[in-house]
Amino acid sequence: MLRVATPILLPSLGALLSDRAGVINIGLEGMMLGSAFTGVIVSAYSLQWLGPETGAALGPWLGLLAGVAVAVLMALLLGFFHLRLKADLILSGIALNILGSAATVAIMYELTGDRGNTSNLRSLVVPFIQLPSFINDIPIVGPFIYGVFNNQSVMTWVAFLSVGVVWYVLYRTPFGMHLRAAGENPAAAESVGIRVVRTRYMALVLSGVFAGLGGIHMSMGYLNLFQRDMTAGRGFIALAVPLLGGNHPIGTGLASLVFGFFDALAIRIGSLQIPSQVPQMIPYIATVMALVIYALQARQTLRVRALRAAEGENFNAPRWRAIQRLSVLHVFLAMIAVIGLIVSANLLAAPNAFGGPDSANPLAAGIGVISIILIAASAPFIARVERTASHALLSAAVSTLSLAVYLGLFLALFFEVGVALAIGAILGAAVWLVLGGRRLIQRDQRLAPATS
Repeated sequence: MLRVATPILLPSLGALLSDRAGVINIGLEGMMLGSAFTGVIVSAYSLQWLGPETGAALGPWLGLLAGVAVAVLMALLLGFFHLRLKADLILSGIALNILGSAATVAIMYELTGDRGNTSNLRSLVVPFIQLPSFINDIPIVGPFIYGVFNNQSVMTWVAFLSVGVVWYVLYRTPFGMHLRAAGENPAAAESVGIRVVRTRYMALVLSGVFAGLGGIHMSMGYLNLFQRDMTAGRGFIALAVPLLGGNHPIGTGLASLVFGFFDALAIRIGSLQIPSQVPQMIPYIATVMALVIYALQARQTLRVRALRAAEGENFNAPRWRAIQRLSVLHVFLAMIAVIGLIVSANLLAAPNAFGGPDSANPLAAGIGVISIILIAASAPFIARVERTASHALLSAAVSTLSLAVYLGLFLALFFEVGVALAIGAILGAAVWLVLGGRRLIQRDQRLAPATS
């Protein structure tokens, strides 16, 4: 799943940086295509330019640098049109995407005589990192860590380490403060000496770097060739991921894992005997769900503001932020349950692909019933955000049960079902407490003696 999430996470971090600076990088898709194609071509021809041995050693890194450079140039081109020539940002980004799609096919045909892929070129791949074998021998957690993190591309490690780097840059450096100021209030930023245009150019450059790394992973890590339009909309999905993650690096990383899970699910379902359109639409359903979550989150923010006005000086901002986070958690859990309904419908529609009606229909019924129960349990907390506070223990129970089911299904790949569900329940309770449940419980405990 990490391998599949990497080409979503990298451009998503780029989208986050450009969004926070006030310039939406619509051209991520084109930048990824340009980078993916350039990396393959440069790495393949480096074997001729430098010789077999030197080319094999340096070729992947030369391809990586060349691919990222192309993505950065495309980002600068977008900045030039929008920031210098004042062209519409959306139209400029769309033009860049069309350029990336068309130019890669045209140049590929000139170099290889093929409009589909570069399979007749001996392209190279970036290195994969092997973990020490003793990690697999660690009790309980060893097989899980080794199974998930072993034999991952360098790009995967770069992607997830970049989450922490981006967080530090955004919230712990002067540049990050300037970048956020340029996006939140450019006039005020200009008034205190921040060069907004230059800051936005730099944000676009960083966005291009991350998009370029994502493209390199697609053609030199995920695969070892370039295919026409191989990004398959990941650049557009990357625009929605920061919204789901609350425009925060850590949230963006977690949201990328969710989209990676849906991509992996699509690949797994695609191996079954069902119509190919069914697995292909799963990532895009997830994107729509992310936008729904964002809209509901915005609605909840307005509700909290109304409550702030009603409570006046008695308004407890930290407590309501915790309530809002927990309400978003319920939205997220309900959206995952919607995916369960889709899976249930697929089981009913194509039972022969899942072992026949005798095995598929009961499974579909079970998944459907559980999904409906989880949606119904989360619905009250989604409809009215304040119910999370008035029914804190019920919120905790619903969150713990839902996460126990979801995480248990994943952990069952590594542990026995009972152990997986128990670990899922513990992690679910921990997530609820960390997101704000602990604050609600502490407040209720303080109010109990006063009430009595």
